[in-house]
Amino acid sequence: MKNIVAVSVILLMLSCESKEAKKERIFKEFQEEAKAMKKNQIDLFVGSKPIPFSAKTISGTSFNSRDYEGKNLIIFIYDKSYLKKSESYDMAEEFNALYSKYNKEAHFIGIVEGFVENEKEFKDYLAHSNVLFEQIDNTKSYNKSEKLNYNVFCNPAKVLIGIDGKVLHSSCGAGNISAIAQKLDSIKANKK
Repeated sequence: MKNIVAVSVILLMLSCESKEAKKERIFKEFQEEAKAMKKNQIDLFVGSKPIPFSAKTISGTSFNSRDYEGKNLIIFIYDKSYLKKSESYDMAEEFNALYSKYNKEAHFIGIVEGFVENEKEFKDYLAHSNVLFEQIDNTKSYNKSEKLNYNVFCNPAKVLIGIDGKVLHSSCGAGNISAIAQKLDSIKANKK
C-alpha cells in the first residue's frame, strides 16, 4: 500500500511539473510570436516612421508604400461595414471628398478590415461602395488571415504620412475630417 501511495505521489509531482513546463513553453512561444508580430508591425502613431509595406489591392494591382517615399500618403483603415452607407454616416462620401480635394497633394489608399464569413459576403459590401481610390483587402475569415499588421485598432482611421516618411496625423472616428483637412490644406498651401 505504501508503494502505491509513493508511486501516486511521484506521478502527481511529475504531472504537475509537466503542466508547469507546458505552461512555461506555451508562454515562451507566445512571447516569441508577439516579438515577431511587433517587429513586423506597421507603426502608424504620430511621429513614427512606418516600415515599408506592400499588398495587392482589390482591383489586383500592387501597392507598395516605398513607391510613395518623398510623397504624402493618406491611409484610411476601416471595417467592411463602413463600405455600406448607413442612415447616419456615409464613409465613402466623406473619404471621397478628401480624395477629390487633395489627390494632387497626396496618394490615397484604403485598407478594409474585419471578419467576413465568405468571399460572397465581402463582394456584397464592395458592391455597395463607391470609394474612388484603391483599397487593400485586409479582412480575415475562417481560412484567411490579415495580410497587414498595424497598431491602429479603431475605425475608421485616417493616417497622413508626410514626405519625410513620418506620420503627421493619425485619428479615428466618423465625421472628424477637419484635422486631417487642415494638415492637407497646409501641404497644399506650401506647394504653391
